[in-house]
Order: sequence, then C-alpha cells, then structure tokens
Amino acid sequence: MSSRRRNSGYISRFLEKHLLVQYVLNSFGKVLLWTLVSAAVLFGILKAIGKYSSLERRLDLKYDSPWLIVPMAAALALALIALVIGLILYFYKYKRSRTKSSFYNALQDVVTEKRKG
Repeated sequence: MSSRRRNSGYISRFLEKHLLVQYVLNSFGKVLLWTLVSAAVLFGILKAIGKYSSLERRLDLKYDSPWLIVPMAAALALALIALVIGLILYFYKYKRSRTKSSFYNALQDVVTEKRKG
C-alpha cells in the first residue's frame, strides 16, 4: 500500500506542475465517459426495440467502413486542433517572457483573463 501512495503522490505532484497535461487528461476522461454512456444508452434503446440487428445488417460495418473511418478522422483532427490551441495558450499565458511579442498583442484579449465585477 505504501508504494501505491507514493505513486499517487508522484502523479499528483506531476499534474500540479503540468497544468496542461492535467487539463487534457480531465477533458479526455469526461468526453470518453460521456461518449461511452451515450453509446451504451443508444445501443440499449435500439436493442430493446429490436432495431439493432437490422441497422447492423444495413450498415455492414467492417474495418474500412466509412462509418468508422470518418468519425475517427474527425476525432483525430479535433484532437490535433485542441492540442495546438492548448499549446499556444499554455506557452503564451503561462510561459511567456517579460517582453510582449506582436503575436501576444494580437491575442491579448483571449490570453489574459479579464474578471468582471
């Protein structure tokens, strides 16, 4: 049990230092959980009303089916876009130098958090 505590302490310290990794993992976990729950509910409803077997025959799902490739490619593209935007915000918000660049000045409203109140 003591090794388990040491590992969880190491992981939590790592995530505290690397906020971007923590944010990405939390977001990925939430999206994955909601996707699995939604797919399970949809499967259960289709199975309960007896439409799943006919839908499965009509779609003819195989490894090279466009019904599988297009959503996977879209998910990959969205993940890459989110990664690039996250890296840009991380480096220009948390790791910026003391001198402001023209890129920072152009995105100043997005990068700096303005609190209303």
